[in-house]
Amino acid sequence: MAGSSQKGKTKLDVSIQQKCLPNLLPLKILSSIATMIASNSIEDLFNMQASCRLFASVCNSDIVYRHALVSVLPIACFLNYSGRPAMTFLRRCAKVQNSAAMLCVGMSHLFWCGHRRGGIRTLTEAAELCDVEACYISVMLLLSLDDKTDDEIHRGFEFFCVVRQSDAVERCREVFTQVFAGPWSDIPPADPEEPVSCRSGSCRTRGSIGDASDLSSVSCVQCLAEYEVRKFLGTYCV
Repeated sequence: MAGSSQKGKTKLDVSIQQKCLPNLLPLKILSSIATMIASNSIEDLFNMQASCRLFASVCNSDIVYRHALVSVLPIACFLNYSGRPAMTFLRRCAKVQNSAAMLCVGMSHLFWCGHRRGGIRTLTEAAELCDVEACYISVMLLLSLDDKTDDEIHRGFEFFCVVRQSDAVERCREVFTQVFAGPWSDIPPADPEEPVSCRSGSCRTRGSIGDASDLSSVSCVQCLAEYEVRKFLGTYCV
């Protein structure tokens, strides 16, 4: 009798499990739900992932990691997550082109691990995905490093256009001021030469912008980029 009772209970548990709503929904819908949750809260994503095996499997997909809300984490968060599971999460996000995670990884490689070219490559890849902070730091690097190529200079000017069009120059200055005033305060952001000068043949302000100049009437993107790089280098590379 006891064995029969246990067998009946097992069948009932299986029946209930099969009738649970998550098990009735198509995997595509569950994936969409997980992606939406990931894009709003990393904590809620982890809670969903821990709730059952089905959700753990659904959450473990590239599209979920690509849209995870990594941007709420500090850019220097890798310094705090070293050796922890959170680092594995961030690396997985970066691997599937989560631009905010790529920014964190690129900054860590460049300024913490000393992998200059690898770090710049990751940062510019994040910039190409239109991450504004990645665009800004890529401009500072591409237009000031000693072994820059013409293609990198061109990309630097393009990235600065993205930052300006997003009206984010001031915000990016504040973001990286906090970054370099904190955990990386003793690590120089680059080993720079003079920043690239304006190359426009029709520019009327080329070579005439000083550190205290009024930029309100300056329309040349290349001159503005040069000014911003000089300001950045003057702040962090003295």
